[in-house]
Amino acid sequence: MKVRAFSHFFKSYYNPSYGSLFRTTYYVDCNGQYRYTQNSTEVRDDLDYDELANLIKTRFSKYDKINILPMNGSDGTESYLIANSILNTIKDNTVKEKIFPIRVTDVDSAIIENYGQKGVVALKEDDIKAFGSSFDKYFEEINIRLLPYDATYSKEAKAFRLKPDFKKLFTFNVQDLQERIQDVNDYGNSVVIIRNCLAETFGKDETRNLISKLSKILHPNSLLVIGGFDRKRLSSLIPDLEYFGFKEVGKNIFSLNN
Repeated sequence: MKVRAFSHFFKSYYNPSYGSLFRTTYYVDCNGQYRYTQNSTEVRDDLDYDELANLIKTRFSKYDKINILPMNGSDGTESYLIANSILNTIKDNTVKEKIFPIRVTDVDSAIIENYGQKGVVALKEDDIKAFGSSFDKYFEEINIRLLPYDATYSKEAKAFRLKPDFKKLFTFNVQDLQERIQDVNDYGNSVVIIRNCLAETFGKDETRNLISKLSKILHPNSLLVIGGFDRKRLSSLIPDLEYFGFKEVGKNIFSLNN
């Protein structure tokens, strides 16, 4: 890690306008197209993690394996919250074998390699509270200066490292979500998570194409989870989902079979 002046550290690290972590970058996608992507992580009220966990419990009870597939998973914060709700909701002794590891991907290699793969994360107090009483079982606090320098953090953020037993419940890899969609091998036991990246990175027409592809790949029992930001910014998103047969079964949670 490069050592920088202490005053520069605070200028680089903290920005109160964003979530726990904020980073933007450009990348070349799997089709050779130049695109913009943004990582902004924090607990959001556009997804009820316990509701998602309950849907996973009821819809996939007959399956021996359930695939949780965050396709723009950023630093892993949301995947950790989803895992927390699953572990608190599904008390089956085989839950870890059935659901984990959660396979997180993102196109931003710096985010994947420096956060998810290293098992470090920046969290604000609201993020910490969202984990409830389980937080101390999963995380240990570290000095925030141990986090990477190529992102911006909230002034309220603290740095944490995942404890080994929790860290092994996730894998992190770099992959374009367009490519990953094509790699989905679904038997009605998948939860595809694409949240709050469609409006900024793809826009109306390309988002419609992605939904069309998902409607052909996913079986009726599987779930597609979207984000409130995309829902607000893309007025065509819900009509397109409905056109291709998706029905809303929970807050921002969709299925081809409701």
